[in-house]
Amino acid sequence: MGFISFNEKYYMKAMQRLENNPLSSADVYEAKQLLKMLDDLMDEGYTELNDYLESKYSCLSRLRRVIKNAGDEPFKINRSRLPETTYSSTEYELVSVMENIKREVAFQEICSKSAFLTRIRDYCGWIGHEEETAYIFLFRDSLLPYLYYRSRGRKHLYAWIISRNFLRDVSGVEDIDDTIRLSVYEALEYGHISFDDYRSYCKEQMLAVLERHGKLKDLLSRLLSSVKEKKIVVVESGYCGTMPMMLSVLDDRVTFKLYTTAPYLYETYKNHVYCQKYEDIRKFETLYSQNLLLRYSSFRENQFYVTVAESQAVWKQALMEMRYFTA
Repeated sequence: MGFISFNEKYYMKAMQRLENNPLSSADVYEAKQLLKMLDDLMDEGYTELNDYLESKYSCLSRLRRVIKNAGDEPFKINRSRLPETTYSSTEYELVSVMENIKREVAFQEICSKSAFLTRIRDYCGWIGHEEETAYIFLFRDSLLPYLYYRSRGRKHLYAWIISRNFLRDVSGVEDIDDTIRLSVYEALEYGHISFDDYRSYCKEQMLAVLERHGKLKDLLSRLLSSVKEKKIVVVESGYCGTMPMMLSVLDDRVTFKLYTTAPYLYETYKNHVYCQKYEDIRKFETLYSQNLLLRYSSFRENQFYVTVAESQAVWKQALMEMRYFTA
């Protein structure tokens, strides 16, 4: 049970259906999304699954052939690399630096013209803002939604960095995020498709991991207990939703809202995602403001600290992106 075994079964079942039945436009779109997931893994430097599926089943080649035979093309991989960025030697407390950024954005006259920002702004509106509800924005991927609500004077907003680097820093374990995420794939592989069944399985497994890393569990529990609102909504870009799910198993007040997710979680997360457009996830996560501007540095005295990009070119592009969400 795990990442490789789940994906092997998932992709082979999909290939059998796609190659042996007449294809609708929805089927071709699905094939393109399945290939995009593998292309994104390769683009991020994770090659194990791709190598396995291609060497054993020619999976990527077959998906490309299905798409080509249908008269379509795969989703493009964004090869325009983000610039190498150096960061300040000084650490800044996250909320304070975001207040400084908000003030600086107010003087920014030019908005980015990226059409994709419209989709993210629509996602911000979909998130909503209810009474007696805390909204935890997981940085860096939800910096823009946080700024959208912060610039409108909304209350009960929290900026947290519960990321791979944070988990490694607190636990001292290099790949603990992969261990926590394992329950996602096991739950699906065992057939826990409904959200309640899926969450129940993830809760048992994730808590077992966190019990073995008491410092991390205690810190996360303490953070959640500092939130006094009756309900908690965790906001993130999406994919597997591992971090929001982990927080939800520690506190029953927690639910979450994602921009999108992986196709194999569309049914499970259907009430928690803005759209079923997995192909957008890399666009969401690689904006300058969300990918380059800030970097997790440390957590101490119950506060998150970051370093900031030193490049003026990064700041210029990030400020134009952020201005779109405060105008």
